[in-house]
Amino acid sequence: MKLSDFQSGSETKVTKENLQQVYDKYKNNSESELFSALWQEVASQKANGTFDFAKLEGVVNSLEGTMPKENFENIKRILNRLK
Repeated sequence: MKLSDFQSGSETKVTKENLQQVYDKYKNNSESELFSALWQEVASQKANGTFDFAKLEGVVNSLEGTMPKENFENIKRILNRLK
C-alpha cells in the first residue's frame, strides 16, 4: 500500500487496517525520509496526471480545528510547497 492508494478513484478501500499498514510502514522514518517519500509520490502523481492539488487542499482545510493550530499551520506550509 502506498500513499496514492488513498486517493479518490483508487480501487483500494480505505480501512482502519489500511491506515495501520501505512502508519506501520512510515512510523520509524525520520522527517527527512518522510519528506523524501512525499516528494517522490507527488512527483509520480504529477508525471502521470493524477495529482489534484485542489482536492488535497480541501482535505487539508477540513482538518482545521481537529488539531493544534501550530500543527495545522505546518501542514498548510507543506501543502503550499507541493504546488
